Amino acid sequence: MASEVKVVGQRLTALRSIYGLTQGELADRLGVTQSFLSHIARGARPMPDALVLDACREFALPPAFFAVMPAPSDLGAATFRKNSRASAKDESRVVALFDEAARLFREVSQASGYHAADLPNPDDYDGDVEHVAEAVRGALKLSTDEPVTNTIRALERLGVGVVDNLDQLGEESRGHTAVSRPSQYNDRPLVALISKVPGAVKRLTLMHEVGHLIFDQDLAGPISSTRSVEERRAYKFAGAVLIPAAVVEARISETLNLHGYLPVKAHYGISVGALIIRARDLGVIGPDRARSLQIQLSSQGWRSGDEPVPVADEKPLLFGQALRQAYGKQATAKAAHVLGASPDWIHQWTHQYAEPAPTEPGQVIDFQTRAVRPG
Repeated sequence: MASEVKVVGQRLTALRSIYGLTQGELADRLGVTQSFLSHIARGARPMPDALVLDACREFALPPAFFAVMPAPSDLGAATFRKNSRASAKDESRVVALFDEAARLFREVSQASGYHAADLPNPDDYDGDVEHVAEAVRGALKLSTDEPVTNTIRALERLGVGVVDNLDQLGEESRGHTAVSRPSQYNDRPLVALISKVPGAVKRLTLMHEVGHLIFDQDLAGPISSTRSVEERRAYKFAGAVLIPAAVVEARISETLNLHGYLPVKAHYGISVGALIIRARDLGVIGPDRARSLQIQLSSQGWRSGDEPVPVADEKPLLFGQALRQAYGKQATAKAAHVLGASPDWIHQWTHQYAEPAPTEPGQVIDFQTRAVRPG
Protein backbone atom coordinates (compact mmCIF):
# COMPACT_ATOMS: atom_id res chain seq x y z
CA MET A 1 0.00 0.00 0.00
CA ALA A 2 2.94 2.30 -0.55
CA SER A 3 0.94 4.34 -3.08
CA GLU A 4 -1.48 5.33 -0.29
CA VAL A 5 1.11 6.80 2.08
CA LYS A 6 0.68 10.40 0.91
CA VAL A 7 -3.05 10.49 1.57
CA VAL A 8 -3.66 8.07 4.41
CA GLY A 9 -3.37 10.74 7.11
CA GLN A 10 -6.10 12.82 5.53
CA ARG A 11 -8.33 9.79 5.15
CA LEU A 12 -7.92 8.97 8.84
CA THR A 13 -9.03 12.50 9.62
CA ALA A 14 -12.07 12.05 7.39
CA LEU A 15 -12.83 8.75 9.10
CA ARG A 16 -12.68 10.37 12.55
CA SER A 17 -14.97 13.21 11.47
CA ILE A 18 -17.54 10.91 9.89
CA TYR A 19 -17.85 8.81 13.04
CA GLY A 20 -17.42 11.66 15.53
CA LEU A 21 -14.30 10.19 17.14
CA THR A 22 -11.34 11.78 18.81
CA GLN A 23 -7.94 10.53 17.76
CA GLY A 24 -7.69 8.61 21.03
CA GLU A 25 -11.07 6.96 20.50
CA LEU A 26 -10.11 5.93 16.98
CA ALA A 27 -6.81 4.52 18.24
CA ASP A 28 -8.67 2.46 20.86
CA ARG A 29 -11.03 1.03 18.26
CA LEU A 30 -8.10 0.08 16.04
CA GLY A 31 -6.08 -1.37 18.91
CA VAL A 32 -3.10 0.97 18.58
CA THR A 33 -1.70 3.83 20.64
CA GLN A 34 -2.75 7.42 20.03
CA SER A 35 0.89 8.36 19.49
CA PHE A 36 1.24 5.72 16.78
CA LEU A 37 -1.94 6.89 15.05
CA SER A 38 -0.85 10.52 15.32
CA HIS A 39 2.39 9.80 13.48
CA ILE A 40 0.46 8.12 10.68
CA ALA A 41 -2.09 10.94 10.45
CA ARG A 42 0.72 13.50 10.14
CA GLY A 43 2.37 11.48 7.38
CA ALA A 44 5.44 10.85 9.56
CA ARG A 45 5.17 7.12 8.96
CA PRO A 46 3.27 4.85 6.57
CA MET A 47 0.12 3.07 7.62
CA PRO A 48 0.77 -0.68 7.87
CA ASP A 49 -1.34 -2.89 5.61
CA ALA A 50 -2.61 -4.76 8.66
CA LEU A 51 -3.94 -1.53 10.18
CA VAL A 52 -5.69 -0.62 6.93
CA LEU A 53 -7.43 -4.00 6.97
CA ASP A 54 -8.34 -3.59 10.65
CA ALA A 55 -9.86 -0.17 9.92
CA CYS A 56 -11.79 -1.57 6.97
CA ARG A 57 -13.22 -4.37 9.11
CA GLU A 58 -14.05 -2.07 12.02
CA PHE A 59 -15.91 0.48 9.89
CA ALA A 60 -17.15 -1.74 7.04
CA LEU A 61 -15.13 0.15 4.43
CA PRO A 62 -13.35 -1.10 1.31
CA PRO A 63 -9.54 -0.65 1.23
CA ALA A 64 -9.94 1.86 -1.59
CA PHE A 65 -11.27 4.33 0.99
CA PHE A 66 -7.65 4.93 2.05
CA ALA A 67 -6.45 5.42 -1.53
CA VAL A 68 -8.65 8.42 -2.33
CA MET A 69 -6.61 11.37 -3.53
CA PRO A 70 -7.67 14.95 -2.76
CA ALA A 71 -9.16 16.79 -5.73
CA PRO A 72 -9.09 20.52 -6.59
CA SER A 73 -12.87 20.66 -6.13
CA ASP A 74 -12.38 19.83 -2.43
CA LEU A 75 -10.72 23.19 -1.85
CA GLY A 76 -13.83 25.37 -1.98
CA ALA A 77 -15.41 26.55 1.28
CA ALA A 78 -18.49 24.61 2.38
CA THR A 79 -21.69 26.66 2.65
CA PHE A 80 -24.44 25.77 5.11
CA ARG A 81 -27.95 26.47 6.14
CA LYS A 82 -27.82 25.88 9.89
CA ASN A 83 -29.31 27.05 13.17
CA SER A 84 -28.11 27.63 16.73
CA ARG A 85 -28.23 23.88 17.50
CA ALA A 86 -25.42 23.18 15.03
CA SER A 87 -22.37 21.95 16.94
CA ALA A 88 -18.77 22.01 15.71
CA LYS A 89 -18.63 18.21 15.98
CA ASP A 90 -21.76 17.79 13.87
CA GLU A 91 -20.43 20.31 11.36
CA SER A 92 -17.21 18.32 10.94
CA ARG A 93 -19.27 15.19 10.36
CA VAL A 94 -21.54 16.92 7.86
CA VAL A 95 -18.60 18.31 5.89
CA ALA A 96 -16.79 14.96 5.84
CA LEU A 97 -19.90 13.07 4.72
CA PHE A 98 -20.70 15.73 2.14
CA ASP A 99 -17.20 15.47 0.68
CA GLU A 100 -17.66 11.72 0.32
CA ALA A 101 -21.08 12.14 -1.32
CA ALA A 102 -19.83 14.91 -3.62
CA ARG A 103 -16.85 12.80 -4.67
CA LEU A 104 -19.09 9.83 -5.44
CA PHE A 105 -21.59 11.90 -7.41
CA ARG A 106 -18.80 13.51 -9.43
CA GLU A 107 -17.31 10.12 -10.32
CA VAL A 108 -20.65 8.42 -10.99
CA SER A 109 -22.05 11.29 -13.06
CA GLN A 110 -18.97 11.33 -15.24
CA ALA A 111 -18.85 7.54 -15.60
CA SER A 112 -22.53 7.46 -16.59
CA GLY A 113 -21.94 9.86 -19.48
CA TYR A 114 -24.38 12.44 -18.13
CA HIS A 115 -23.62 16.04 -18.97
CA ALA A 116 -21.67 18.40 -16.72
CA ALA A 117 -23.45 21.19 -14.90
CA ASP A 118 -24.87 23.98 -17.02
CA LEU A 119 -24.92 27.01 -14.70
CA PRO A 120 -24.60 30.63 -15.80
CA ASN A 121 -21.49 32.73 -15.19
CA PRO A 122 -22.65 35.71 -13.09
CA ASP A 123 -19.99 37.89 -14.72
CA ASP A 124 -21.90 37.59 -17.98
CA TYR A 125 -24.79 39.40 -16.26
CA ASP A 126 -22.74 41.92 -14.26
CA GLY A 127 -23.54 39.92 -11.15
CA ASP A 128 -27.20 40.95 -11.28
CA VAL A 129 -29.14 38.34 -9.31
CA GLU A 130 -32.42 38.83 -11.15
CA HIS A 131 -30.74 38.44 -14.54
CA VAL A 132 -28.81 35.35 -13.46
CA ALA A 133 -32.07 33.84 -12.19
CA GLU A 134 -33.67 34.62 -15.56
CA ALA A 135 -30.79 32.80 -17.25
CA VAL A 136 -31.38 29.73 -15.10
CA ARG A 137 -35.10 29.79 -15.87
CA GLY A 138 -34.24 30.19 -19.55
CA ALA A 139 -31.99 27.13 -19.42
CA LEU A 140 -34.95 25.24 -17.94
CA LYS A 141 -37.17 26.55 -20.76
CA LEU A 142 -39.60 28.20 -18.36
CA SER A 143 -41.78 31.08 -19.48
CA THR A 144 -41.91 34.36 -17.58
CA ASP A 145 -44.77 33.32 -15.30
CA GLU A 146 -44.33 29.53 -15.28
CA PRO A 147 -43.67 27.86 -11.91
CA VAL A 148 -40.79 25.47 -11.28
CA THR A 149 -42.90 22.35 -10.91
CA ASN A 150 -40.14 20.22 -9.39
CA THR A 151 -37.05 21.95 -8.03
CA ILE A 152 -34.97 18.80 -7.67
CA ARG A 153 -35.70 17.70 -11.20
CA ALA A 154 -34.79 21.18 -12.42
CA LEU A 155 -31.41 21.00 -10.70
CA GLU A 156 -30.78 17.52 -12.07
CA ARG A 157 -31.54 18.73 -15.58
CA LEU A 158 -28.91 21.40 -15.06
CA GLY A 159 -26.41 18.68 -14.05
CA VAL A 160 -26.47 19.41 -10.32
CA GLY A 161 -26.76 16.35 -8.09
CA VAL A 162 -29.02 16.26 -5.05
CA VAL A 163 -28.79 14.08 -1.94
CA ASP A 164 -31.96 14.13 0.13
CA ASN A 165 -30.70 12.56 3.38
CA LEU A 166 -26.97 13.07 3.82
CA ASP A 167 -26.75 12.12 7.48
CA GLN A 168 -28.58 9.77 9.81
CA LEU A 169 -28.38 11.99 12.88
CA GLY A 170 -31.53 12.07 14.97
CA GLU A 171 -33.81 15.06 14.50
CA GLU A 172 -33.02 16.27 18.02
CA SER A 173 -29.32 16.72 17.21
CA ARG A 174 -29.61 18.13 13.72
CA GLY A 175 -28.66 21.77 13.44
CA HIS A 176 -27.84 21.81 9.74
CA THR A 177 -30.36 21.92 6.90
CA ALA A 178 -28.27 21.83 3.71
CA VAL A 179 -24.70 22.01 2.47
CA SER A 180 -22.81 22.64 -0.77
CA ARG A 181 -19.22 23.42 -1.72
CA PRO A 182 -18.93 26.06 -4.46
CA SER A 183 -15.81 25.59 -6.58
CA GLN A 184 -14.67 26.76 -9.99
CA TYR A 185 -12.93 23.39 -10.36
CA ASN A 186 -16.06 21.25 -10.09
CA ASP A 187 -18.40 21.02 -13.05
CA ARG A 188 -20.52 18.28 -11.43
CA PRO A 189 -21.55 19.86 -8.12
CA LEU A 190 -23.77 18.39 -5.43
CA VAL A 191 -26.28 19.91 -3.03
CA ALA A 192 -27.12 17.85 0.05
CA LEU A 193 -30.03 18.15 2.46
CA ILE A 194 -29.46 17.07 6.04
CA SER A 195 -32.68 17.78 7.91
CA LYS A 196 -36.24 16.99 6.90
CA VAL A 197 -38.05 20.24 6.15
CA PRO A 198 -41.44 21.16 4.66
CA GLY A 199 -41.70 21.03 0.88
CA ALA A 200 -41.72 24.81 0.36
CA VAL A 201 -38.69 25.25 2.60
CA LYS A 202 -36.91 22.43 0.82
CA ARG A 203 -37.41 24.05 -2.58
CA LEU A 204 -36.09 27.41 -1.41
CA THR A 205 -33.18 25.75 0.42
CA LEU A 206 -32.07 23.79 -2.64
CA MET A 207 -32.20 26.82 -4.91
CA HIS A 208 -30.43 28.86 -2.22
CA GLU A 209 -27.49 26.43 -2.32
CA VAL A 210 -27.43 26.65 -6.12
CA GLY A 211 -27.10 30.40 -5.64
CA HIS A 212 -23.93 29.71 -3.66
CA LEU A 213 -22.68 27.37 -6.40
CA ILE A 214 -23.11 30.14 -8.96
CA PHE A 215 -22.01 33.25 -7.09
CA ASP A 216 -19.54 32.03 -4.45
CA GLN A 217 -16.97 29.93 -6.31
CA ASP A 218 -14.16 32.15 -5.02
CA LEU A 219 -15.34 32.14 -1.40
CA ALA A 220 -12.26 32.49 0.82
CA GLY A 221 -13.75 30.82 3.89
CA PRO A 222 -16.97 29.70 5.58
CA ILE A 223 -19.83 32.18 5.73
CA SER A 224 -20.12 33.28 9.34
CA SER A 225 -23.49 35.04 9.36
CA THR A 226 -26.95 34.51 7.94
CA ARG A 227 -26.95 38.26 7.29
CA SER A 228 -23.84 38.16 5.13
CA VAL A 229 -23.84 39.48 1.58
CA GLU A 230 -23.44 35.93 0.29
CA GLU A 231 -26.40 34.56 2.24
CA ARG A 232 -28.70 37.43 1.31
CA ARG A 233 -27.73 37.08 -2.34
CA ALA A 234 -28.35 33.33 -2.33
CA TYR A 235 -31.83 33.82 -0.86
CA LYS A 236 -32.62 36.55 -3.35
CA PHE A 237 -31.51 34.29 -6.20
CA ALA A 238 -33.64 31.41 -4.91
CA GLY A 239 -36.71 33.62 -4.72
CA ALA A 240 -36.06 35.04 -8.19
CA VAL A 241 -35.89 31.58 -9.76
CA LEU A 242 -38.97 30.27 -7.97
CA ILE A 243 -41.15 33.35 -8.49
CA PRO A 244 -40.02 36.00 -11.01
CA ALA A 245 -40.40 39.70 -10.28
CA ALA A 246 -43.16 40.14 -12.87
CA VAL A 247 -45.28 37.53 -11.08
CA VAL A 248 -44.77 39.14 -7.69
CA GLU A 249 -45.78 42.52 -9.11
CA ALA A 250 -48.90 41.02 -10.71
CA ARG A 251 -50.03 38.82 -7.78
CA ILE A 252 -49.02 40.74 -4.66
CA SER A 253 -49.89 44.24 -3.50
CA GLU A 254 -49.57 46.43 -0.43
CA THR A 255 -53.16 45.65 0.54
CA LEU A 256 -53.04 41.85 0.06
CA ASN A 257 -53.81 40.19 3.39
CA LEU A 258 -51.89 37.26 4.82
CA HIS A 259 -54.32 34.61 3.60
CA GLY A 260 -54.21 36.17 0.15
CA TYR A 261 -50.63 34.93 -0.13
CA LEU A 262 -51.74 31.30 0.11
CA PRO A 263 -52.92 30.90 -3.52
CA VAL A 264 -49.56 32.29 -4.66
CA LYS A 265 -47.79 29.79 -2.44
CA ALA A 266 -49.92 26.96 -3.86
CA HIS A 267 -49.05 27.87 -7.44
CA TYR A 268 -45.33 28.62 -7.04
CA GLY A 269 -44.35 26.34 -4.16
CA ILE A 270 -42.73 29.05 -2.06
CA SER A 271 -43.61 29.75 1.58
CA VAL A 272 -45.64 32.76 2.67
CA GLY A 273 -42.71 33.98 4.76
CA ALA A 274 -40.41 33.88 1.74
CA LEU A 275 -43.05 35.56 -0.43
CA ILE A 276 -43.29 38.45 2.01
CA ILE A 277 -39.52 38.93 1.92
CA ARG A 278 -39.47 38.68 -1.88
CA ALA A 279 -42.22 41.29 -2.22
CA ARG A 280 -40.45 43.61 0.23
CA ASP A 281 -37.10 43.28 -1.54
CA LEU A 282 -38.73 44.12 -4.87
CA GLY A 283 -40.46 47.17 -3.37
CA VAL A 284 -43.92 45.73 -4.06
CA ILE A 285 -44.75 46.14 -0.37
CA GLY A 286 -43.12 48.54 2.05
CA PRO A 287 -40.99 47.61 5.09
CA ASP A 288 -43.81 48.45 7.51
CA ARG A 289 -46.28 46.25 5.68
CA ALA A 290 -43.75 43.42 5.52
CA ARG A 291 -43.14 43.74 9.25
CA SER A 292 -46.86 43.68 9.97
CA LEU A 293 -47.34 40.56 7.85
CA GLN A 294 -44.43 38.82 9.56
CA ILE A 295 -45.98 39.57 12.95
CA GLN A 296 -49.28 38.14 11.75
CA LEU A 297 -47.48 35.10 10.37
CA SER A 298 -45.93 34.47 13.80
CA SER A 299 -49.21 34.99 15.65
CA GLN A 300 -50.83 32.41 13.37
CA GLY A 301 -48.14 29.90 14.34
CA TRP A 302 -46.89 29.55 10.77
CA ARG A 303 -43.20 30.05 11.50
CA SER A 304 -42.71 26.51 12.81
CA GLY A 305 -43.28 25.02 9.37
CA ASP A 306 -47.02 24.66 9.89
CA GLU A 307 -48.13 27.03 7.15
CA PRO A 308 -51.39 26.09 5.41
CA VAL A 309 -51.28 24.73 1.85
CA PRO A 310 -48.57 22.06 2.11
CA VAL A 311 -46.17 21.78 -0.81
CA ALA A 312 -45.44 18.26 -2.07
CA ASP A 313 -42.12 16.71 -1.13
CA GLU A 314 -39.58 16.08 -3.88
CA LYS A 315 -37.07 13.25 -4.21
CA PRO A 316 -33.83 12.98 -6.22
CA LEU A 317 -33.41 10.54 -9.11
CA LEU A 318 -30.21 11.46 -10.97
CA PHE A 319 -27.61 10.13 -8.52
CA GLY A 320 -29.22 6.69 -8.32
CA GLN A 321 -29.89 6.46 -12.03
CA ALA A 322 -26.35 7.53 -12.90
CA LEU A 323 -25.00 4.91 -10.48
CA ARG A 324 -26.96 2.13 -12.16
CA GLN A 325 -26.06 3.44 -15.61
CA ALA A 326 -22.35 3.42 -14.74
CA TYR A 327 -22.14 0.15 -12.80
CA GLY A 328 -25.08 -1.97 -13.94
CA LYS A 329 -26.16 -4.91 -11.81
CA GLN A 330 -24.99 -4.87 -8.18
CA ALA A 331 -24.13 -1.20 -8.70
CA THR A 332 -23.77 -0.42 -5.00
CA ALA A 333 -21.24 -3.16 -4.29
CA LYS A 334 -19.23 -2.39 -7.41
CA ALA A 335 -19.17 1.36 -6.78
CA ALA A 336 -18.21 0.86 -3.13
CA HIS A 337 -15.25 -1.31 -4.11
CA VAL A 338 -14.04 0.95 -6.93
CA LEU A 339 -14.70 4.34 -5.37
CA GLY A 340 -13.80 3.52 -1.78
CA ALA A 341 -17.05 4.21 0.05
CA SER A 342 -19.31 2.45 2.50
CA PRO A 343 -22.11 0.54 0.73
CA ASP A 344 -24.48 1.88 3.39
CA TRP A 345 -23.69 5.47 2.38
CA ILE A 346 -24.33 4.68 -1.26
CA HIS A 347 -27.65 3.01 -0.44
CA GLN A 348 -28.73 6.00 1.59
CA TRP A 349 -27.62 8.68 -0.87
CA THR A 350 -28.97 7.06 -4.01
CA HIS A 351 -32.25 5.76 -2.54
CA GLN A 352 -31.48 2.24 -3.61
CA TYR A 353 -34.10 0.85 -1.23
CA ALA A 354 -36.95 3.00 -2.47
CA GLU A 355 -36.44 4.21 -6.03
CA PRO A 356 -37.82 2.32 -9.05
CA ALA A 357 -35.66 0.36 -11.42
CA PRO A 358 -34.38 2.37 -14.43
CA THR A 359 -36.94 0.86 -16.81
CA GLU A 360 -39.94 1.76 -14.66
CA PRO A 361 -41.91 5.02 -14.88
CA GLY A 362 -40.22 7.87 -13.07
CA GLN A 363 -36.87 7.81 -14.82
CA VAL A 364 -36.34 11.26 -16.27
CA ILE A 365 -32.73 11.04 -17.42
CA ASP A 366 -32.09 9.64 -20.91
CA PHE A 367 -28.45 8.60 -20.89
CA GLN A 368 -28.50 7.48 -24.51
CA THR A 369 -29.21 10.91 -25.95
CA ARG A 370 -28.15 12.91 -22.87
CA ALA A 371 -31.59 14.50 -23.12
CA VAL A 372 -34.12 14.90 -20.36
CA ARG A 373 -37.63 13.64 -20.48
CA PRO A 374 -40.46 15.56 -18.80
CA GLY A 375 -41.03 14.35 -15.26
